[in-house]
Amino acid sequence: MFDWNTRILLFAQKGSQVRFRQDGTQIIRIGVRSMEVDLRFLSVNEGLEHIANAGEFYELCIFRRGETVPLNGPKEIERGIMEGFGSMEEEKYWLAHEIFEDFWRHYNGDLKTFYHGVILLCVSMVHFQMSHESNSRRIFVEARNVLERFIMEASSWEFSYPLNDTILDQIRKRAFAITDL
Repeated sequence: MFDWNTRILLFAQKGSQVRFRQDGTQIIRIGVRSMEVDLRFLSVNEGLEHIANAGEFYELCIFRRGETVPLNGPKEIERGIMEGFGSMEEEKYWLAHEIFEDFWRHYNGDLKTFYHGVILLCVSMVHFQMSHESNSRRIFVEARNVLERFIMEASSWEFSYPLNDTILDQIRKRAFAITDL
């Protein structure tokens, strides 16, 4: 098992020339418009050295083990919700998953359950990006079942990749309505 302290997500246009590690530790997720390369390193410096020659990418995100999104007040919570849903709109489902996982850890009760459902939707889309369509559909149904408790229209949601705008709008509105802001 590869140990890591730093995780770097590279986002590139679909079909771009991006060079990957040769040790098989990267994860590649393919979306409609872009692809995401998920790399793990022992340090930020090691990661930055590697990606200096990675090729054509338009964005990167760096995570260090143990870091979380701060949720100490209404402005931070609102910013986190906006970043999470913005990531979902851009098909950056793993990134959205990471953001909403901090919400899931932060809250208890109904809010914890709601964000668990949102995370499951993200995970469903990540599985689709990795060509695991049957798992993706199964997890989508699980997410829909969790979110039906919070969003009446959820029972009519149909699976699609990427998530359609109607589903995203319904979840976003509910997140702002029920989260402590």
